[in-house]
Amino acid sequence: MKPNLKSWCTAAMLAAAGMAGPAWAQDGADEFVGYWKTAEGDGIVQLKRCPLFKNAPPTALCGVVVWDAEVNNPTRKSALDCNRKVFEASKFDGTAWSEGWAFDTRKRKFYSAKLRLKGGYLHMRAYVGSEVNGETEIFTRVAEVPSGCEARAADATSVRGVGVEGAAQAAEASKPPSQRP
Repeated sequence: MKPNLKSWCTAAMLAAAGMAGPAWAQDGADEFVGYWKTAEGDGIVQLKRCPLFKNAPPTALCGVVVWDAEVNNPTRKSALDCNRKVFEASKFDGTAWSEGWAFDTRKRKFYSAKLRLKGGYLHMRAYVGSEVNGETEIFTRVAEVPSGCEARAADATSVRGVGVEGAAQAAEASKPPSQRP
């Protein structure tokens, strides 16, 4: 039986996640996995493999804020980004993760995104429309994460920009009028 592309991709993703034999591993995709500090030093994002859909194999790459410089600042002016999902990409082409999005926690906006590794640094290109119209932020790999965020729930979600309150309102609005209070 000749394997098709779909079964090969599934096997490759399972291998990369440590669920199958090493012969199916996707070269380079997991080099992105780890902890990455922003250029400004105000946050650390953990990149790891994740499923795109509930109960799906981990075929994508996702980023979650695991440390926020404002975590212990009682006079902060904005919501903490602890445990907020800020990145997701679904395609790895051998050198870059693409077909994804990034949430800019400073500007509070979503962008298309592409990740590349260059010289041991993570280059995230965030853009609208074409990559030419974007900006690159360079992240540095770190081995340790300061404490503070691990016990905190996210103040808001980043499911393409829907906050906690917005998600509840969207869910309520999606109900038929006869089921609304």
